[in-house]
Amino acid sequence: MAARIAWNLLLVGLISWAAAGCGREAGQAPGSPATPDVSGAAADPFTGTWNARGRTTDLHTGDTRVIEGVVVLTLAEGVYSGSSELETQYPAEGGPIDAHVLGIATGTREGDVLRGTAETQLVMGTVPGLHADFAFVPRTVGARLASTFTARIQRDGTLLIELENQPAEGEENYQPTRTTLNGTRAEELGADPEEG
Repeated sequence: MAARIAWNLLLVGLISWAAAGCGREAGQAPGSPATPDVSGAAADPFTGTWNARGRTTDLHTGDTRVIEGVVVLTLAEGVYSGSSELETQYPAEGGPIDAHVLGIATGTREGDVLRGTAETQLVMGTVPGLHADFAFVPRTVGARLASTFTARIQRDGTLLIELENQPAEGEENYQPTRTTLNGTRAEELGADPEEG
């Protein structure tokens, strides 16, 4: 389980790195370190890694499905970047299919709320009943989504994320959905849970 969490965090980090221009500022020479402004990020309530779980609702049929995984939020120069790797059971003929939901997002803080947009790609197994990571199970790239989102820290310290999902331009095989996620801060990798 720890290895799977570490792999998921590595994958999410790579997506964030790629989305941010491979970690370089515009005009920065290759090989020179990135210098994002993260002043105040340590005290920011949104930044960090969150274990998230929630539901996606098809707005046409009312059908719901569980969705869960990892969301990472970072802050640089007043702009938040988000990346996520989530899993769900996507409805299909012959039964639900395991799907990875990989996303990147950008947003800004307005008072106690983050608002922004996200781009999401579905990667699905092709065999109902088998996990998409199972050896030799063929995978296919599914729909691309364009979303708007809000996020806020609740009184108990959890993160509430609400997304309105539409098919991206050119996509035809996805009905609009609404996703609600509740996140709790992830334990630091390598920490001993028995240490006080």
